[in-house]
Amino acid sequence: MSSSKQNKSGIANLLSAGNNIPKFVPPVLREVGKLAAGVAAVNTTLGSATGNPRNKCALLPGHSLMDWIRLGSSGKDLTGVGSRAGQLEVTPAELATHNKSSDAWMALRGRVYNVTAYLPFHPGGPEELMKGVGRDATNLFEEVHPWVNYESILQKCYIGPLVSASPSVDVKQLFNSSKTPENKKPVDVQASNSKNPVPEIEIAGPSPEKEEEPVALPKFDWIQKMNDISVFFYTPPLANPLVEVHRVDDVVHVTLCYSNRTFNNELVFSKGTEWPCVVKVNFETGKIECAFKKTKGNVWSNYGVLKQSSKLAGSFSAKNKIGYVVTNKMPVSSNVFLIELGRVDGVLIVMPIANHVRVFAETKDKDFSKSYTPIPSGLFTQLGYQKISTDKLYLMVKRYQDGNMSKYICDAIKGDILLLSKPFFSLLKLSDLEKKENFLLLAAGSGITPMLSILLFLLERRVRKSQSIRLIFCNRKLNHIPCKQQFDNLSTSDSRFKVEHILSDPDNNWRGRTGRITKEIIKSTIEEQLSSANYPKLDLYAFVCGPSGFNQACFDYLTELDIYKEQITVFEG
Repeated sequence: MSSSKQNKSGIANLLSAGNNIPKFVPPVLREVGKLAAGVAAVNTTLGSATGNPRNKCALLPGHSLMDWIRLGSSGKDLTGVGSRAGQLEVTPAELATHNKSSDAWMALRGRVYNVTAYLPFHPGGPEELMKGVGRDATNLFEEVHPWVNYESILQKCYIGPLVSASPSVDVKQLFNSSKTPENKKPVDVQASNSKNPVPEIEIAGPSPEKEEEPVALPKFDWIQKMNDISVFFYTPPLANPLVEVHRVDDVVHVTLCYSNRTFNNELVFSKGTEWPCVVKVNFETGKIECAFKKTKGNVWSNYGVLKQSSKLAGSFSAKNKIGYVVTNKMPVSSNVFLIELGRVDGVLIVMPIANHVRVFAETKDKDFSKSYTPIPSGLFTQLGYQKISTDKLYLMVKRYQDGNMSKYICDAIKGDILLLSKPFFSLLKLSDLEKKENFLLLAAGSGITPMLSILLFLLERRVRKSQSIRLIFCNRKLNHIPCKQQFDNLSTSDSRFKVEHILSDPDNNWRGRTGRITKEIIKSTIEEQLSSANYPKLDLYAFVCGPSGFNQACFDYLTELDIYKEQITVFEG
């Protein structure tokens, strides 16, 4: 055996030895070995749905993750289908024929990959990966390691979508084959004895009188490094959850709201962590990460204790108001302002995509309120996808001279307190977008607000990438267009996104379209959008938001152009 092979084998043995590492091992390698052992020692106390340690095997030299990345970047065709890669539609019958180690295809969440080249690189060993070859392995993947970013690892192996062989077959079942966890009775958690209990989350929606059947709790997992620890919760893909994270004394409360239910997760760590944490949400896969910095840098043998419970979400009540302090304000056009709001109670919040909240004004003369859609935080800097949440909420409000509510918000200064509701359920179901690849956004004035989070979500999809997104944005004057430069920059940097502005009252220097939205404008945009790759109209999905007259006109035009109402979401502007 060569000396290099001996060295690598020795390191592998160290990593498997855990705390039984000889004293002569360099300190850095000693800590790495302890870390590997600590990660494997997963706590299986109440609520941990994925508590088994990951089974790993020793990989041959030259088969590390970095080696795999280098192979993927070498230009070698890992798909085996050449120029058809990414476009070849694969039926279950065809998939079943590629079931050998020399010809290994696998389907994950509706996407088919050629994993032949990846077999010797798989940390669990080729034998484990072969269990899913020749079939839809989504259930197996979800049971073993749903947190793994397989889209990134196997991106060079992607062959194409898994499709039905017959129109009579339910294609949705093929694409959404994740195994539903077994129904379990929720674990009742006693109310906190803290003086500052976490406020219950309420979302507008139906409130059945009684439970129909037991509901599965969100899956849970954890992973650690020397100085930090991350806990993961897994909602169904495209569930579009509301996430709130709060700490009371030593108890971390992670509250998730989706599917008309509230899921309470109470987490007590075995050792100290700092606050606040960092929250990341992947709305497409349903993965939620809460990352904490450890008070002391060391390896934990277990994470602590998790208790979970759930209940039906309540209906919205005007009595349930939350205080937000104005922390920043900036203009984005002559009459539109961005407002940054921080929770007074310090709760970290990630809003569901395109949900709205209600803002309340209480004055000496009159009380009034109005609904607004929160926007991505990136608008304060550069329009782009923001994966990390803060304890802030962001509004974009157009100030009307005769609008009591808009003046109340836009005239607020730093330090003022505004009262907001919990979020309402949105008309939008992200699951409706799962199979669509082309999108048309029709907005007028402040109707752009729900489009912003939708736009960034569509651009960041990975399981089924968006091919084309067109925005037609109607305003009165050029200086009334909010974030025009940011839209133009995004259109330049991402070829999938195009924006067209229409002004109803332009000045003499304007060279774009003028007037109002018409059927002909929408028709030509759709035809251009679908013609490039010969997509059918059924692949298109349209969003509409603006004044009521604009919404009705756009809906009528779309239906006259043979766009079904199931392909349209209209928001009230």
